[in-house]
Amino acid sequence: MLGLVFQVGPDKVVVDVRRVREVVPRVQLTAVHGAPPWIAGVFVYRGRVVPVVDLHALAGVGECPQHLSSRIILFPYPLGIPEALVGVLATQVAEVREIRPAVTQPIPGPPGRPSLGPALVDGSGILRLLDPDWLLAQIAPGSGGLIGAGLES
Repeated sequence: MLGLVFQVGPDKVVVDVRRVREVVPRVQLTAVHGAPPWIAGVFVYRGRVVPVVDLHALAGVGECPQHLSSRIILFPYPLGIPEALVGVLATQVAEVREIRPAVTQPIPGPPGRPSLGPALVDGSGILRLLDPDWLLAQIAPGSGGLIGAGLES
């Protein structure tokens, strides 16, 4: 699998590039009143309002640092709504590489928070294998309607 590797707190995370719609620079986000703390805000992307999840806040490791390597990774979600997108904010988003299929081991997330995915042993250490559909389905009910709403500007 060709994977996009990025950092969330102390964890290196990988996602299958076939699931990624696009990676865009971190832009100024508009705060959403009453949104959970892990919603970093929203921005307009090609005429659509896109909610952005801060994976650092979701994982309980603070806010995503404002590094030059911080990016918004766009995923199509939910799959049944054409052009619906959700962004996730992560840092050190700079590497695409071949990830060899291997045995994964479940690692739970912090209490009351979803996991970033099971552990996958890689030549450079341990990666968390993120399934964006699973993660977004877990957090959508607590997003106040932001995730899965298919909002238009």
